[in-house]
Amino acid sequence: MRCRPGPVALALVMAVTLLRAGTAAAAAGTVGVVDFYAPSPLAVIGSVIPERTAADELSAFLARAGNGVTVVPRATVAQAERAMGWREQDALSFDRLSALARAAGADRLVVGWIRTLSMGGAGSEPMVPDGNGVRLAQAAVVVQVFDAGQGRIVAERSAAGTAIGVVPEVLVRDVLRNALAPAVPWLVTQLAPASERVRPGCCG
Repeated sequence: MRCRPGPVALALVMAVTLLRAGTAAAAAGTVGVVDFYAPSPLAVIGSVIPERTAADELSAFLARAGNGVTVVPRATVAQAERAMGWREQDALSFDRLSALARAAGADRLVVGWIRTLSMGGAGSEPMVPDGNGVRLAQAAVVVQVFDAGQGRIVAERSAAGTAIGVVPEVLVRDVLRNALAPAVPWLVTQLAPASERVRPGCCG
């Protein structure tokens, strides 16, 4: 004859179940992408602000990647930045990043630097040989993961890319997208909950 668990045992089982569920939710968490920072001020190209565009492009990459990563909409992050009076250099302050994470409802933030951005065709900047005025753009970026719970940067990766084109507003988006793309698989792995991570060699 089986013994039914008493109230205390049932309560303990329920508590453990809820704790596990809460831990799983925390492991998955949410991530927001912050406006990028540029050590040297970058010019607005037409209507394109490079630092904001880089964040938009990276947020879109992460949203498409899925893999258990929940991305806070860029509009929500931007609204939180405006409410806080966010300045570009705030990306260097852990206290300000923690406050932004709370305001945006994110467990982690992706912070980026645009180290270099060359649009080509100005002075000694490169043009495509025999390209009839086609510009060769180059960009180098640094992507970092800020963990709000720990209050620090927990991961970092550099990447770079090039693009060719004629229209500057299109070209700057393309070169930033191409510079960010190599870092995306690594970033998704850093942000994904442990249950979603693929072990090397396990899946062919």
